[in-house]
Amino acid sequence: MLAVLSFTSAMADDCALDKRYRYLYIEATRQKDMGNYIEALELFRRCHQLRPDAAETDYALGVFYLALGKDSIGMSYLKAAVDNEPDNSEFAEQLAQACLYRNRITEAAEVYERLAQVEARAEYLDLLIRIYEQQRDYPKMLDALTRLETLEGQQEEITLVKMQVHQMMGDAEGAYNDLKGLTDAYPNDMNLQVMMGNWLLGNGRKEEAFDTFLNVMREEPTNAKGQMSLMDYYRSEGNTSMADSLLYVMLVNPQTEPKLRVTLLRDWVQHSEQHGGDSARITELFNRVLTLPQTTSEVAEMHAAYLELKDAPRDSIRTAWERVLTIAPENVSARLQLIQMMWQDSIDENVIRECRMATEYVPDEPVLYYYLGLAQYLNEHYDDAIASLRRGAEHISKETPVRISSDIFEMIGDVLQKLHRTSEAYAAYDSCLVYDPDKVMCLNNYAYFLSCEQRDLKKAEKMSYRAITAEANNSTYLDTYAWILYQQQRYDEARIYIDRALENDTTDTEPNGEIFDHAGDIYYRLGMQEKALDFWKRALPLGTENDALLRKKIKKGKLVK
Repeated sequence: MLAVLSFTSAMADDCALDKRYRYLYIEATRQKDMGNYIEALELFRRCHQLRPDAAETDYALGVFYLALGKDSIGMSYLKAAVDNEPDNSEFAEQLAQACLYRNRITEAAEVYERLAQVEARAEYLDLLIRIYEQQRDYPKMLDALTRLETLEGQQEEITLVKMQVHQMMGDAEGAYNDLKGLTDAYPNDMNLQVMMGNWLLGNGRKEEAFDTFLNVMREEPTNAKGQMSLMDYYRSEGNTSMADSLLYVMLVNPQTEPKLRVTLLRDWVQHSEQHGGDSARITELFNRVLTLPQTTSEVAEMHAAYLELKDAPRDSIRTAWERVLTIAPENVSARLQLIQMMWQDSIDENVIRECRMATEYVPDEPVLYYYLGLAQYLNEHYDDAIASLRRGAEHISKETPVRISSDIFEMIGDVLQKLHRTSEAYAAYDSCLVYDPDKVMCLNNYAYFLSCEQRDLKKAEKMSYRAITAEANNSTYLDTYAWILYQQQRYDEARIYIDRALENDTTDTEPNGEIFDHAGDIYYRLGMQEKALDFWKRALPLGTENDALLRKKIKKGKLVK
């Protein structure tokens, strides 16, 4: 009777313990889901005290401690969870991933092997293949590949990897058998036959390789990969004439992949240039290839570049770039090449028309609007120029080169200044200098225009000084700086820089009349009237911004307001 009572009491205690454990575990999970991680961790610890062999608690604690960066204790809990429930794939996968993350590769492989034994899943075998490849454990990698092949059936990708593994193990026979099994399984796949021929050629079995390539050519005469491999065979035998003949056949073969054709063509051109080849033959080859449908403009661009390299007639080069645009009208580089060629001939309405067409095909490219605006400006279409340049400015982005961004705003400023819209021009110059604070031409012109209005002379002086610091011998920039000093009645300093401007005024085809005119004004203010008059007289035949005023100064021998 006493024994029965004791057994019943033990059962009751165990039942109560289980209820308490379940309550705490559920509460711990609830707290974790609510984001109360400290409370949840403490509750999971109490669960573990009640049931040290409970795998779910070990797992929860393992995840918690790993998140806290306590790897050692976290990994021990995860391992305990897996040991207590070896068939639980969730626990095992978490342990394996934790091992991988901490670079404990060998332990991860052991866990994945255990998982793969319980359930042969492709994802486990894929991970094992990668692990063994990283460890360079080729026998185990090969075993995992074989198991994957058994699971998923013979596949080209798997077989080729097995073949590579055999190669890395130095097992040529094994690699051959892998590839032979694949070609036997798919005898009509000529690309696999080419692969076999390449392997035979690479392993010194040239006669077998040659027979294989010939068989491919008999079955598929236009097989580009077969042609490529046969060409390599002829080159290995020193038969360059046959290799070149096959290269030509490949280039004009419609089935040759465009990227491969471009590579082969580029190699042929380079080889021809290095060995003094016939440029007429290369040109004929380009023309023949370009009769084929073109999915990209690379071949046409290469042709145009080759003609430029060989100094071909300009009409031929221009026609070549036009052909590029026929294939790819949105090709900005080709557009610019064509525009620049036209620019060299004459900046006329034809250039404007070509630039406008370019913006229609590529409406978001700022540099095209710059050329359009510049062409319109040079043809005195000032309002059109401003409109085009401002459209270009609207498309400036982070990817736009700084030079283009600054050029656009500088040109806007120049056009506005031409129209005497000075406030707008200065705003444009300010924008230009935001993009490129050291753009010396803008600094000089902006400073000069300010000095002519006797406006913001200190700002003008700073900008002009930066310009002459950058180009110390530029006579135009030195003249601007001297003139700004003159406007501030700093005549002695102005004389120093106007003299330097005169000394350096040798780069142009003829001297600059403005510099002599300014020199006359400066010297006059310094009381050197005769020398001033001499400078004015030298300025007159060269031309200035105000020849009428210059004549009055010469006539009266003094400054005229």
